[in-house]
Amino acid sequence: MTALDKRFERFREKLKDPAFQQNRGLSNEVGFYIFDYDPKDELRVRNEVENIANTSTPATIKANVQVFNLLNIVMTIFEQMGYSLSEAEKKDGISVVIRQVNNVLKMGHEHNLIVQYIEEHLIRNDSPTIIFLTGVGQVFPLIRSHRVLNTLNQVIDKQPVVMFFPGKYNSLNLNIFGKLSDNNYYRAFRIG
Repeated sequence: MTALDKRFERFREKLKDPAFQQNRGLSNEVGFYIFDYDPKDELRVRNEVENIANTSTPATIKANVQVFNLLNIVMTIFEQMGYSLSEAEKKDGISVVIRQVNNVLKMGHEHNLIVQYIEEHLIRNDSPTIIFLTGVGQVFPLIRSHRVLNTLNQVIDKQPVVMFFPGKYNSLNLNIFGKLSDNNYYRAFRIG
């Protein structure tokens, strides 16, 4: 069994914990977690996340797992606006597209379009819900993960949120792909 397999085993057990599911025992901190991993394990992590999401039900872990892929959210929002990111990149270049994406999505605002999308698509029922955020590496550099977490924690505070992060998190800094600093972020707990 590899180190990643062991981490996922511990992670699956954590998901079953009622205190985790209900954000208890965090000393008034928001229940945000980072599952960091070596980017070379991306496909294995995707498969594990999909497997957990598909097999986790209120009967098995007493909670619903809901997965939000950041790239899919961004693409959906822009498609609904009739805007092609690939065409814009060809025409204007990636630097301009990054600025445009962040402006259109209102990433500097507390209630940006990504937060709104997640809030609108979050299934709320009697069972606790655990939110998985994926696609962090896929959407980079258009959207930075710390911006999503900083704004999401203003709206999502009842459900635990787990961001799957291709890189390193040391409880202070996010280093995407293990190389590029994604700014300081210290409100999440490392998990797994």
